[in-house]
Amino acid sequence: MAGTSIAELDAVVVGAGTAGAAAAYQLATRGMSVALLDRRPLDEAGAQWHNGVLDWQFERAGLAPPAPPERVADAVRTHMFGPDGTPACTLDASPTVAAHMGLLGRRLRGLAAGAGTETYDHVEQISVVPRGDRISAIDVSMGGPGGKRAIRLVAPLFVDASGRRGILRNESKVLEPWCPQVRGDELCSAADFHMRVADRDGARRFLERHGALPGEGVSVLGRHGGFSAQSMTVSEDLEQVGVLVGCLANGRYGTGPRLLADLRVEEPWIGEPIHGGFGVIPLRRPYARFTAPGLALVGDAACQVFPAHGSGIGMGLIAGRLLAEAVAGEVDPGDGEVLWGYQLAFQREFGGLMAFYDSVRRLSTALGTDGVAQLTRAGLTGETTTLAALNQTWATPPLAEMPRLAVNLFRSPKLASKVLPRLARGQLLARVGSTHPESPDAAALARWDRRVERLLGSLPS
Repeated sequence: MAGTSIAELDAVVVGAGTAGAAAAYQLATRGMSVALLDRRPLDEAGAQWHNGVLDWQFERAGLAPPAPPERVADAVRTHMFGPDGTPACTLDASPTVAAHMGLLGRRLRGLAAGAGTETYDHVEQISVVPRGDRISAIDVSMGGPGGKRAIRLVAPLFVDASGRRGILRNESKVLEPWCPQVRGDELCSAADFHMRVADRDGARRFLERHGALPGEGVSVLGRHGGFSAQSMTVSEDLEQVGVLVGCLANGRYGTGPRLLADLRVEEPWIGEPIHGGFGVIPLRRPYARFTAPGLALVGDAACQVFPAHGSGIGMGLIAGRLLAEAVAGEVDPGDGEVLWGYQLAFQREFGGLMAFYDSVRRLSTALGTDGVAQLTRAGLTGETTTLAALNQTWATPPLAEMPRLAVNLFRSPKLASKVLPRLARGQLLARVGSTHPESPDAAALARWDRRVERLLGSLPS
């Protein structure tokens, strides 16, 4: 191409949000030459809102957990309620902490640049240069303050961290049958904002209604469909309130922006926004296959998002480390067998966990608002299981609680008929989901995927 420069690298990462920046850093620290691209100015890449994160996932990814000012708030005491206002449980310390995604992204991009990563922003167009079924290069057109420019990036490994739309993923014939576009029932529309408190007396009355103190959280589950959440934390000085709302993006329950607007009408003491953002987040378990020769997916592009509540950045960070460990020192880091090793490592460690919680997410969707209310009234949304879901780990109710839970469930036979089969299949999913085929075998992978999908069951209509 006339006027186009050419750069040869070991890896090219498309998408400079948290997953992409972390992957670029992990690859660069292992001696690889890396380029990191984004369509926006680098300081604006990725999510800019506040997000709940888990320290253990940063540690598993080999990264320092957020510290102030990136760490906006530590875990707080949280009061959980069903959609009809029935108390579910109180968590003395939720495992999630609030992090400023904009500042976290800047830190990760700084780490990547410090490790030698080349960065390109204001990307306007990417064209794939194929060689058979493999990407051999991408042609990149850029704008921005420096004017129009073009570059061809040649590499054996391309990493798609471009989010749920999957810019490179959608160009791969190998991945096409494995990575369908995510449906409405498998998407969460969310809004997370810090707002001013316009009426401190109104904020006090809200807290009193929920038995909460300033600085504590109030969360309502299932109010806008079975899979939905509304969480609010009023600051100790009654000056600000953090608001998180989300529901399925299937058109039946509204959108994150609509839920936020409705909440402000319902709670007029909530004032103007200070900082925040909206997003649409994939909820399904990770794709069965998210690697092809020359191409690896990380983060939302691979659906590496915790399905029970749509918190995805931690798994995306871990994926970057697993990818770098799989390809480090390889003559061809894009070799299909090498990248299968990354996919295998992720699925063996987290595939069963995420398939199980995908089943939980499908159950909440099937139950709907009324079913979640019944679960709460029956005492089935307790502290142990709620903490485990928030912490993205395994847990079962303590043995001492099992008889009470069983009695409560069987008092509601219709509810039991929906919940018990899902829970039984969920336990099988925990085992089957982590038995991803060890060797690159598309037929074996298809059999594994079908078995997992049968256990998950069909989505509600």
